[in-house]
Amino acid sequence: MRMNKKIKTISLAICLVFLGVVLAGCAGQQAEEAKVEVPQEVIAGLGRDPVGARGAHPYLTRVFEQLVILDAEMKPRPGLATSWEVSEDGLTWTIRLREGVKFHDGTPFNAEMAKFSLDWGTRVRPGLLGPVDRIEIVNDYIIKVIHSEPYAPFVRSLFFFVMISPAAIDEEDRVIESIGTGPFKVEDHQPGDKLVLIRNEDYWGGIPRLERVTLRYIPDPTTRVMALEAGEIDMIIDTGGILPEQAPVLEANPEIEVMTIHGVVHHHIGFDTTTPPFDDVRVRKAISYAIDTESLVRYALEGYGTVMRTSVPPLHKDWMHPETLFEFNDQDRARELLQEAGWVDTNGDGIVEGDREEFRVTMHLAGGWVGRWPYKTIAEVMQADLREVGIIMDIEVVDTGLWREMMERGDVEMTLIPIAGISPRSAVRDTFHSEGGMTVATNPPFFSHPRIDELTEAAMKETDDAKAQRLLFKVQEIVAEEVLMIPLFEEVMINAVRDNIRGYKLHPWFIVNWEDIYVVAP
Repeated sequence: MRMNKKIKTISLAICLVFLGVVLAGCAGQQAEEAKVEVPQEVIAGLGRDPVGARGAHPYLTRVFEQLVILDAEMKPRPGLATSWEVSEDGLTWTIRLREGVKFHDGTPFNAEMAKFSLDWGTRVRPGLLGPVDRIEIVNDYIIKVIHSEPYAPFVRSLFFFVMISPAAIDEEDRVIESIGTGPFKVEDHQPGDKLVLIRNEDYWGGIPRLERVTLRYIPDPTTRVMALEAGEIDMIIDTGGILPEQAPVLEANPEIEVMTIHGVVHHHIGFDTTTPPFDDVRVRKAISYAIDTESLVRYALEGYGTVMRTSVPPLHKDWMHPETLFEFNDQDRARELLQEAGWVDTNGDGIVEGDREEFRVTMHLAGGWVGRWPYKTIAEVMQADLREVGIIMDIEVVDTGLWREMMERGDVEMTLIPIAGISPRSAVRDTFHSEGGMTVATNPPFFSHPRIDELTEAAMKETDDAKAQRLLFKVQEIVAEEVLMIPLFEEVMINAVRDNIRGYKLHPWFIVNWEDIYVVAP
Protein backbone atom coordinates (compact mmCIF):
# COMPACT_ATOMS: atom_id res chain seq x y z
CA MET A 1 0.00 0.00 0.00
CA ARG A 2 1.37 3.40 -0.90
CA MET A 3 1.59 5.77 2.08
CA ASN A 4 0.20 9.24 1.74
CA LYS A 5 2.96 11.84 1.50
CA LYS A 6 1.42 13.94 4.27
CA ILE A 7 1.24 10.94 6.63
CA LYS A 8 4.87 10.12 5.89
CA THR A 9 5.87 13.66 6.79
CA ILE A 10 3.94 13.57 10.06
CA SER A 11 5.44 10.16 10.98
CA LEU A 12 8.93 11.40 10.30
CA ALA A 13 8.31 14.45 12.47
CA ILE A 14 7.04 12.31 15.33
CA CYS A 15 10.11 10.06 15.07
CA LEU A 16 12.43 13.02 15.13
CA VAL A 17 10.68 14.48 18.17
CA PHE A 18 10.84 11.10 19.97
CA LEU A 19 14.54 10.67 19.08
CA GLY A 20 15.21 14.17 20.34
CA VAL A 21 13.55 13.39 23.65
CA VAL A 22 15.59 10.18 24.01
CA LEU A 23 18.84 11.91 23.15
CA ALA A 24 18.05 14.76 25.47
CA GLY A 25 17.38 12.29 28.24
CA CYS A 26 20.69 10.54 27.59
CA ALA A 27 22.54 13.82 27.49
CA GLY A 28 20.87 14.89 30.69
CA GLN A 29 21.82 11.63 32.34
CA GLN A 30 25.44 11.99 31.19
CA ALA A 31 25.51 15.57 32.39
CA GLU A 32 24.10 14.43 35.72
CA GLU A 33 26.78 11.74 35.94
CA ALA A 34 29.46 14.27 35.08
CA LYS A 35 28.25 16.44 37.96
CA VAL A 36 28.79 13.64 40.46
CA GLU A 37 31.76 14.71 42.53
CA VAL A 38 33.93 11.89 43.80
CA PRO A 39 36.51 12.63 46.50
CA GLN A 40 39.90 12.36 44.86
CA GLU A 41 41.45 10.34 47.65
CA VAL A 42 42.84 6.81 47.60
CA ILE A 43 44.10 4.37 50.20
CA ALA A 44 46.77 1.94 49.06
CA GLY A 45 48.02 -1.08 50.98
CA LEU A 46 51.58 -2.40 50.82
CA GLY A 47 53.78 -4.81 52.69
CA ARG A 48 56.42 -2.41 54.02
CA ASP A 49 56.59 0.95 55.72
CA PRO A 50 56.97 3.49 52.87
CA VAL A 51 59.29 5.61 55.02
CA GLY A 52 62.79 4.44 55.83
CA ALA A 53 66.10 5.82 57.06
CA ARG A 54 66.39 8.06 53.98
CA GLY A 55 62.87 9.43 54.26
CA ALA A 56 59.81 8.67 52.15
CA HIS A 57 60.40 5.92 49.60
CA PRO A 58 60.96 7.93 46.39
CA TYR A 59 59.44 5.43 43.96
CA LEU A 60 56.38 4.43 45.97
CA THR A 61 55.50 7.90 47.26
CA ARG A 62 56.88 10.25 44.58
CA VAL A 63 57.68 12.75 47.33
CA PHE A 64 61.23 12.92 46.04
CA GLU A 65 62.41 13.13 42.45
CA GLN A 66 65.67 12.32 40.72
CA LEU A 67 67.72 13.98 38.01
CA VAL A 68 67.20 10.90 35.85
CA ILE A 69 64.22 8.55 35.81
CA LEU A 70 63.79 5.13 34.22
CA ASP A 71 60.84 4.48 31.93
CA ALA A 72 58.84 1.25 31.68
CA GLU A 73 61.56 -0.16 29.42
CA MET A 74 64.13 0.68 32.11
CA LYS A 75 65.76 3.29 29.86
CA PRO A 76 67.05 6.59 31.30
CA ARG A 77 64.83 9.60 30.68
CA PRO A 78 65.01 13.26 31.81
CA GLY A 79 63.69 13.95 35.29
CA LEU A 80 64.89 17.07 37.07
CA ALA A 81 67.75 17.02 34.58
CA THR A 82 66.74 17.95 31.05
CA SER A 83 69.87 16.58 29.37
CA TRP A 84 73.36 15.23 30.04
CA GLU A 85 76.54 14.58 28.10
CA VAL A 86 79.92 13.06 28.81
CA SER A 87 83.37 14.23 27.75
CA GLU A 88 85.43 12.23 25.27
CA ASP A 89 87.64 10.84 28.02
CA GLY A 90 84.54 9.60 29.91
CA LEU A 91 85.43 11.52 33.07
CA THR A 92 83.22 14.62 33.07
CA TRP A 93 79.42 14.59 32.94
CA THR A 94 77.68 17.89 32.20
CA ILE A 95 74.09 17.97 33.47
CA ARG A 96 71.51 20.61 32.57
CA LEU A 97 68.76 21.12 35.13
CA ARG A 98 65.07 21.84 34.85
CA GLU A 99 64.08 25.42 35.65
CA GLY A 100 61.04 26.62 37.58
CA VAL A 101 61.08 23.81 40.14
CA LYS A 102 60.62 24.33 43.89
CA PHE A 103 60.95 22.08 46.90
CA HIS A 104 57.90 21.58 49.09
CA ASP A 105 59.27 24.14 51.56
CA GLY A 106 59.53 26.76 48.81
CA THR A 107 63.30 26.48 48.29
CA PRO A 108 64.14 26.90 44.57
CA PHE A 109 65.72 23.90 42.91
CA ASN A 110 68.92 24.87 41.11
CA ALA A 111 72.53 23.83 40.62
CA GLU A 112 73.40 24.58 44.24
CA MET A 113 70.61 22.28 45.46
CA ALA A 114 71.54 19.55 42.97
CA LYS A 115 75.15 19.64 44.15
CA PHE A 116 74.02 19.55 47.79
CA SER A 117 71.84 16.50 47.14
CA LEU A 118 74.52 14.60 45.21
CA ASP A 119 77.18 15.44 47.81
CA TRP A 120 74.88 14.17 50.56
CA GLY A 121 73.99 11.08 48.54
CA THR A 122 77.61 10.14 47.94
CA ARG A 123 78.33 10.48 51.65
CA VAL A 124 75.52 8.15 52.71
CA ARG A 125 75.92 5.78 49.75
CA PRO A 126 79.63 5.95 48.89
CA GLY A 127 80.71 4.56 45.56
CA LEU A 128 77.25 4.33 44.04
CA LEU A 129 77.97 7.20 41.64
CA GLY A 130 81.39 5.79 40.87
CA PRO A 131 84.76 7.37 41.67
CA VAL A 132 83.53 10.96 41.95
CA ASP A 133 86.42 13.41 42.29
CA ARG A 134 84.29 16.56 42.63
CA ILE A 135 81.03 18.23 41.62
CA GLU A 136 81.20 21.72 40.14
CA ILE A 137 78.53 24.38 39.61
CA VAL A 138 78.79 25.93 36.14
CA ASN A 139 75.82 28.28 36.47
CA ASP A 140 72.40 28.28 38.13
CA TYR A 141 71.19 25.34 36.05
CA ILE A 142 74.28 23.42 34.97
CA ILE A 143 76.53 21.19 37.06
CA LYS A 144 79.49 18.99 36.24
CA VAL A 145 80.27 15.67 37.90
CA ILE A 146 83.94 14.83 37.46
CA HIS A 147 85.24 11.29 37.98
CA SER A 148 88.80 10.16 38.57
CA GLU A 149 88.20 7.33 36.08
CA PRO A 150 85.35 6.41 33.72
CA TYR A 151 82.18 5.02 35.26
CA ALA A 152 79.82 3.65 32.61
CA PRO A 153 76.64 3.19 34.76
CA PHE A 154 76.72 6.81 35.98
CA VAL A 155 73.50 8.00 34.32
CA ARG A 156 71.51 5.01 35.55
CA SER A 157 72.99 5.41 39.01
CA LEU A 158 71.50 8.91 39.21
CA PHE A 159 68.14 7.14 39.50
CA PHE A 160 69.13 6.19 43.06
CA PHE A 161 69.85 9.79 44.12
CA VAL A 162 66.97 12.01 45.19
CA MET A 163 66.96 15.77 45.18
CA ILE A 164 66.31 16.86 48.75
CA SER A 165 65.97 20.18 50.55
CA PRO A 166 68.83 21.09 52.93
CA ALA A 167 66.21 21.65 55.62
CA ALA A 168 65.48 17.92 55.54
CA ILE A 169 69.01 16.84 56.59
CA ASP A 170 70.54 17.15 60.05
CA GLU A 171 74.23 17.60 60.91
CA GLU A 172 74.78 13.84 60.91
CA ASP A 173 73.33 13.45 57.38
CA ARG A 174 70.14 11.88 58.68
CA VAL A 175 66.79 12.64 57.00
CA ILE A 176 64.64 14.36 59.60
CA GLU A 177 61.85 15.39 57.22
CA SER A 178 60.85 14.31 53.72
CA ILE A 179 61.06 17.50 51.66
CA GLY A 180 61.34 16.91 47.94
CA THR A 181 60.04 18.36 44.69
CA GLY A 182 57.51 15.66 43.75
CA PRO A 183 53.79 15.81 42.93
CA PHE A 184 52.91 14.85 46.52
CA LYS A 185 54.20 15.95 49.90
CA VAL A 186 54.02 14.44 53.36
CA GLU A 187 51.13 15.47 55.59
CA ASP A 188 51.46 12.82 58.29
CA HIS A 189 53.51 9.71 59.05
CA GLN A 190 52.74 7.15 61.72
CA PRO A 191 55.64 4.66 61.65
CA GLY A 192 54.55 1.09 61.21
CA ASP A 193 51.03 2.20 60.29
CA LYS A 194 50.53 4.74 57.54
CA LEU A 195 51.87 7.65 55.51
CA VAL A 196 49.49 10.40 54.38
CA LEU A 197 50.36 12.47 51.31
CA ILE A 198 48.69 15.58 49.95
CA ARG A 199 49.12 16.91 46.46
CA ASN A 200 51.67 19.58 45.69
CA GLU A 201 49.65 22.50 44.34
CA ASP A 202 52.85 24.05 42.96
CA TYR A 203 54.16 20.96 41.23
CA TRP A 204 56.18 21.86 38.15
CA GLY A 205 54.57 19.05 36.14
CA GLY A 206 50.99 20.24 36.74
CA ILE A 207 48.54 19.76 39.60
CA PRO A 208 47.71 16.07 40.20
CA ARG A 209 44.05 15.02 40.17
CA LEU A 210 44.32 13.17 43.47
CA GLU A 211 44.09 15.39 46.53
CA ARG A 212 45.23 12.88 49.11
CA VAL A 213 46.97 9.48 49.16
CA THR A 214 47.18 7.25 52.23
CA LEU A 215 49.71 4.44 52.15
CA ARG A 216 48.86 1.80 54.74
CA TYR A 217 51.54 -0.58 55.91
CA ILE A 218 49.80 -3.97 56.16
CA PRO A 219 52.50 -6.59 56.78
CA ASP A 220 50.19 -9.62 56.61
CA PRO A 221 49.40 -10.50 52.96
CA THR A 222 46.02 -12.06 53.79
CA THR A 223 44.95 -8.95 55.68
CA ARG A 224 45.98 -6.80 52.71
CA VAL A 225 43.81 -8.81 50.32
CA MET A 226 40.84 -8.87 52.71
CA ALA A 227 41.07 -5.09 53.09
CA LEU A 228 40.95 -4.67 49.31
CA GLU A 229 37.98 -7.00 48.92
CA ALA A 230 36.11 -5.21 51.71
CA GLY A 231 36.75 -1.81 50.13
CA GLU A 232 38.82 -0.63 53.10
CA ILE A 233 41.65 0.12 50.68
CA ASP A 234 41.50 0.96 46.99
CA MET A 235 44.77 -0.51 45.78
CA ILE A 236 47.53 -2.95 46.62
CA ILE A 237 50.86 -1.71 45.29
CA ASP A 238 54.58 -2.47 45.35
CA THR A 239 56.70 -5.49 44.58
CA GLY A 240 55.49 -8.37 46.72
CA GLY A 241 52.13 -6.64 47.19
CA ILE A 242 50.07 -9.74 46.39
CA LEU A 243 51.21 -13.33 46.79
CA PRO A 244 50.77 -15.56 43.73
CA GLU A 245 48.24 -17.85 45.44
CA GLN A 246 45.99 -14.85 46.13
CA ALA A 247 45.76 -13.68 42.52
CA PRO A 248 43.07 -16.18 41.36
CA VAL A 249 40.75 -15.15 44.22
CA LEU A 250 41.06 -11.48 43.30
CA GLU A 251 40.67 -12.19 39.59
CA ALA A 252 37.31 -13.79 40.34
CA ASN A 253 36.06 -10.58 41.97
CA PRO A 254 34.30 -8.37 39.34
CA GLU A 255 35.04 -5.25 41.41
CA ILE A 256 38.80 -5.77 41.33
CA GLU A 257 41.35 -5.64 38.53
CA VAL A 258 44.53 -7.69 38.94
CA MET A 259 47.58 -6.23 37.18
CA THR A 260 50.92 -7.90 36.48
CA ILE A 261 54.31 -6.99 35.05
CA HIS A 262 57.74 -8.59 34.91
CA GLY A 263 59.61 -6.68 37.59
CA VAL A 264 63.24 -5.95 38.33
CA VAL A 265 63.36 -8.18 41.43
CA HIS A 266 64.88 -11.65 41.23
CA HIS A 267 65.42 -14.10 44.05
CA HIS A 268 68.25 -16.43 44.98
CA ILE A 269 69.58 -18.77 47.67
CA GLY A 270 72.46 -17.35 49.66
CA PHE A 271 74.98 -19.58 51.47
CA ASP A 272 77.62 -19.02 54.09
CA THR A 273 80.43 -20.43 51.95
CA THR A 274 82.99 -19.93 54.71
CA THR A 275 81.79 -22.64 57.11
CA PRO A 276 80.73 -26.31 56.83
CA PRO A 277 78.83 -27.80 55.14
CA PHE A 278 78.68 -25.07 52.48
CA ASP A 279 82.41 -24.39 52.39
CA ASP A 280 82.55 -27.40 50.02
CA VAL A 281 81.57 -26.46 46.45
CA ARG A 282 80.39 -30.02 45.82
CA VAL A 283 77.77 -29.64 48.50
CA ARG A 284 76.61 -26.32 47.06
CA LYS A 285 76.37 -27.90 43.61
CA ALA A 286 74.40 -30.79 45.07
CA ILE A 287 71.85 -28.34 46.48
CA SER A 288 71.43 -26.83 43.01
CA TYR A 289 70.94 -30.23 41.36
CA ALA A 290 68.44 -31.28 44.03
CA ILE A 291 66.06 -28.35 43.49
CA ASP A 292 63.32 -28.55 40.85
CA THR A 293 62.98 -24.87 39.92
CA GLU A 294 60.41 -25.53 37.18
CA SER A 295 58.05 -27.09 39.72
CA LEU A 296 58.87 -24.34 42.19
CA VAL A 297 57.71 -21.66 39.74
CA ARG A 298 54.72 -23.72 38.63
CA TYR A 299 53.40 -24.55 42.09
CA ALA A 300 54.88 -22.22 44.71
CA LEU A 301 54.55 -19.20 42.41
CA GLU A 302 51.43 -20.27 40.49
CA GLY A 303 53.40 -19.51 37.32
CA TYR A 304 54.12 -15.89 38.31
CA GLY A 305 57.84 -16.04 37.69
CA THR A 306 60.59 -17.02 35.27
CA VAL A 307 63.21 -19.65 36.06
CA MET A 308 66.75 -18.30 36.03
CA ARG A 309 69.65 -20.24 34.50
CA THR A 310 72.38 -17.80 35.45
CA SER A 311 72.87 -15.07 38.02
CA VAL A 312 71.70 -12.27 35.68
CA PRO A 313 67.89 -12.28 35.24
CA PRO A 314 66.01 -12.41 31.89
CA LEU A 315 65.09 -8.74 32.28
CA HIS A 316 68.70 -7.98 31.29
CA LYS A 317 68.74 -10.54 28.51
CA ASP A 318 71.57 -8.88 26.55
CA TRP A 319 73.81 -9.19 29.60
CA MET A 320 72.68 -12.66 30.57
CA HIS A 321 75.18 -15.41 29.76
CA PRO A 322 74.07 -17.19 26.55
CA GLU A 323 74.58 -20.62 28.09
CA THR A 324 72.72 -22.36 30.89
CA LEU A 325 75.18 -22.14 33.77
CA PHE A 326 73.11 -23.61 36.60
CA GLU A 327 71.69 -27.12 36.39
CA PHE A 328 68.63 -28.15 38.38
CA ASN A 329 66.40 -31.15 38.99
CA ASP A 330 68.96 -33.95 38.71
CA GLN A 331 68.76 -35.72 42.04
CA ASP A 332 70.99 -38.61 40.97
CA ARG A 333 73.78 -36.14 40.26
CA ALA A 334 73.08 -34.44 43.60
CA ARG A 335 73.54 -37.74 45.44
CA GLU A 336 76.79 -38.42 43.57
CA LEU A 337 78.20 -35.04 44.56
CA LEU A 338 77.20 -35.49 48.18
CA GLN A 339 78.90 -38.89 48.24
CA GLU A 340 82.06 -37.38 46.72
CA ALA A 341 81.98 -34.80 49.52
CA GLY A 342 81.75 -37.53 52.15
CA TRP A 343 78.02 -37.42 52.81
CA VAL A 344 76.66 -40.98 52.65
CA ASP A 345 73.52 -42.73 53.92
CA THR A 346 75.31 -45.26 56.13
CA ASN A 347 72.33 -46.65 58.05
CA GLY A 348 69.72 -46.78 55.32
CA ASP A 349 67.33 -44.23 56.85
CA GLY A 350 67.44 -41.96 53.82
CA ILE A 351 69.53 -39.27 55.56
CA VAL A 352 73.14 -38.74 54.54
CA GLU A 353 75.80 -38.48 57.24
CA GLY A 354 79.30 -37.11 57.40
CA ASP A 355 81.64 -37.69 60.32
CA ARG A 356 78.76 -39.63 61.92
CA GLU A 357 76.52 -36.53 61.94
CA GLU A 358 73.39 -36.28 59.81
CA PHE A 359 73.23 -33.53 57.20
CA ARG A 360 70.93 -30.99 58.84
CA VAL A 361 70.85 -27.27 58.01
CA THR A 362 68.55 -24.37 58.81
CA MET A 363 67.15 -21.94 56.28
CA HIS A 364 66.49 -18.63 58.02
CA LEU A 365 63.87 -16.42 56.39
CA ALA A 366 63.38 -12.72 57.07
CA GLY A 367 59.84 -12.24 58.40
CA GLY A 368 59.25 -9.02 56.46
CA TRP A 369 60.00 -10.77 53.18
CA VAL A 370 57.80 -13.75 54.03
CA GLY A 371 54.90 -11.27 54.10
CA ARG A 372 55.71 -10.02 50.60
CA TRP A 373 56.85 -13.09 48.72
CA PRO A 374 55.92 -16.78 49.11
CA TYR A 375 59.26 -17.54 50.75
CA LYS A 376 57.74 -19.96 53.25
CA THR A 377 56.11 -22.00 50.45
CA ILE A 378 59.27 -21.85 48.35
CA ALA A 379 61.33 -23.05 51.30
CA GLU A 380 58.90 -25.91 51.90
CA VAL A 381 59.17 -27.01 48.26
CA MET A 382 62.97 -26.97 48.54
CA GLN A 383 62.76 -28.76 51.88
CA ALA A 384 60.99 -31.67 50.16
CA ASP A 385 63.50 -31.66 47.27
CA LEU A 386 66.49 -31.78 49.63
CA ARG A 387 64.91 -34.50 51.72
CA GLU A 388 64.85 -36.67 48.58
CA VAL A 389 68.66 -36.57 48.43
CA GLY A 390 69.11 -37.13 52.16
CA ILE A 391 69.37 -33.57 53.50
CA ILE A 392 67.23 -32.32 56.38
CA MET A 393 66.50 -28.62 56.03
CA ASP A 394 64.74 -26.87 58.92
CA ILE A 395 62.91 -23.62 58.21
CA GLU A 396 62.93 -20.75 60.68
CA VAL A 397 61.23 -17.40 60.13
CA VAL A 398 62.74 -14.58 62.20
CA ASP A 399 62.12 -10.86 62.54
CA THR A 400 63.79 -8.99 59.69
CA GLY A 401 65.91 -6.90 62.06
CA LEU A 402 67.12 -10.00 63.85
CA TRP A 403 67.78 -11.68 60.49
CA ARG A 404 70.07 -8.83 59.48
CA GLU A 405 71.90 -9.02 62.79
CA MET A 406 72.33 -12.78 62.33
CA MET A 407 73.67 -12.20 58.83
CA GLU A 408 76.21 -9.71 60.13
CA ARG A 409 77.33 -12.14 62.82
CA GLY A 410 77.60 -15.02 60.37
CA ASP A 411 74.84 -17.00 62.07
CA VAL A 412 72.90 -17.82 58.91
CA GLU A 413 73.78 -20.96 56.96
CA MET A 414 71.28 -20.58 54.17
CA THR A 415 68.61 -18.02 53.25
CA LEU A 416 66.47 -16.53 50.48
CA ILE A 417 67.33 -13.05 49.24
CA PRO A 418 65.61 -10.63 46.79
CA ILE A 419 67.87 -8.62 44.48
CA ALA A 420 66.99 -5.59 42.35
CA GLY A 421 69.28 -3.65 40.05
CA ILE A 422 68.82 -0.61 37.86
CA SER A 423 71.39 -1.87 35.36
CA PRO A 424 73.10 -5.23 34.79
CA ARG A 425 76.50 -3.72 35.59
CA SER A 426 75.47 -2.19 38.90
CA ALA A 427 73.34 -5.22 39.81
CA VAL A 428 76.25 -7.60 39.33
CA ARG A 429 78.58 -5.33 41.28
CA ASP A 430 76.08 -4.86 44.10
CA THR A 431 75.49 -8.60 44.35
CA PHE A 432 78.98 -10.06 43.99
CA HIS A 433 81.65 -7.42 44.62
CA SER A 434 83.05 -7.65 48.15
CA GLU A 435 82.09 -4.00 48.71
CA GLY A 436 78.87 -4.11 46.71
CA GLY A 437 75.68 -2.77 48.25
CA MET A 438 73.88 -6.11 48.43
CA THR A 439 76.98 -7.98 49.55
CA VAL A 440 77.56 -5.59 52.42
CA ALA A 441 73.87 -5.53 53.35
CA THR A 442 73.00 -9.21 53.15
CA ASN A 443 76.06 -11.34 52.40
CA PRO A 444 78.87 -10.06 54.65
CA PRO A 445 80.04 -13.50 55.79
CA PHE A 446 79.06 -15.36 52.64
CA PHE A 447 81.97 -14.83 50.26
CA SER A 448 84.64 -12.44 49.01
CA HIS A 449 86.17 -13.16 45.62
CA PRO A 450 89.15 -11.07 44.39
CA ARG A 451 88.75 -12.15 40.74
CA ILE A 452 85.08 -11.13 40.75
CA ASP A 453 86.05 -7.79 42.31
CA GLU A 454 88.56 -7.27 39.51
CA LEU A 455 86.10 -8.17 36.74
CA THR A 456 83.23 -6.08 38.07
CA GLU A 457 85.46 -3.05 38.56
CA ALA A 458 86.66 -3.37 34.98
CA ALA A 459 83.06 -3.63 33.76
CA MET A 460 82.16 -0.42 35.58
CA LYS A 461 84.89 1.46 33.70
CA GLU A 462 84.31 -0.10 30.29
CA THR A 463 82.32 2.22 28.02
CA ASP A 464 82.06 -0.37 25.23
CA ASP A 465 78.97 -2.45 26.07
CA ALA A 466 80.16 -5.50 24.15
CA LYS A 467 83.42 -5.61 26.12
CA ALA A 468 81.59 -5.01 29.39
CA GLN A 469 79.19 -7.85 28.60
CA ARG A 470 82.09 -10.26 28.15
CA LEU A 471 83.47 -9.23 31.54
CA LEU A 472 80.13 -9.89 33.19
CA PHE A 473 79.80 -13.21 31.36
CA LYS A 474 83.03 -14.24 33.08
CA VAL A 475 81.64 -13.15 36.45
CA GLN A 476 78.56 -15.27 35.86
CA GLU A 477 80.75 -18.25 34.96
CA ILE A 478 82.71 -17.94 38.21
CA VAL A 479 79.54 -17.58 40.27
CA ALA A 480 78.15 -20.74 38.65
CA GLU A 481 81.39 -22.75 38.81
CA GLU A 482 81.78 -22.04 42.50
CA VAL A 483 78.02 -21.87 43.22
CA LEU A 484 78.42 -18.71 45.30
CA MET A 485 74.63 -18.46 45.20
CA ILE A 486 71.79 -20.26 43.45
CA PRO A 487 69.52 -18.14 41.26
CA LEU A 488 65.89 -19.21 41.46
CA PHE A 489 63.45 -16.95 39.63
CA GLU A 490 62.68 -13.52 38.29
CA GLU A 491 59.37 -12.43 39.73
CA VAL A 492 56.18 -11.23 38.11
CA MET A 493 54.91 -8.34 40.20
CA ILE A 494 51.22 -8.59 41.09
CA ASN A 495 49.15 -5.53 42.07
CA ALA A 496 45.40 -4.90 42.15
CA VAL A 497 42.98 -1.96 42.12
CA ARG A 498 39.26 -1.59 42.72
CA ASP A 499 37.13 -0.78 39.69
CA ASN A 500 36.72 2.91 40.56
CA ILE A 501 40.45 3.61 40.19
CA ARG A 502 41.70 4.90 36.86
CA GLY A 503 45.12 5.71 35.39
CA TYR A 504 47.38 3.36 37.38
CA LYS A 505 50.18 1.85 35.31
CA LEU A 506 52.62 -0.73 36.61
CA HIS A 507 56.33 -0.03 36.38
CA PRO A 508 59.04 -2.73 36.65
CA TRP A 509 60.75 -0.73 39.40
CA PHE A 510 57.42 -0.27 41.30
CA ILE A 511 57.30 3.49 40.60
CA VAL A 512 53.74 4.71 41.20
CA ASN A 513 52.39 7.29 38.75
CA TRP A 514 50.27 9.07 41.37
CA GLU A 515 49.95 12.21 39.23
CA ASP A 516 47.98 10.24 36.58
CA ILE A 517 45.62 8.36 38.92
CA TYR A 518 42.07 9.48 39.67
CA VAL A 519 38.83 8.14 41.16
CA VAL A 520 35.45 7.72 39.44
CA ALA A 521 32.04 6.95 40.87
CA PRO A 522 31.61 3.21 41.61
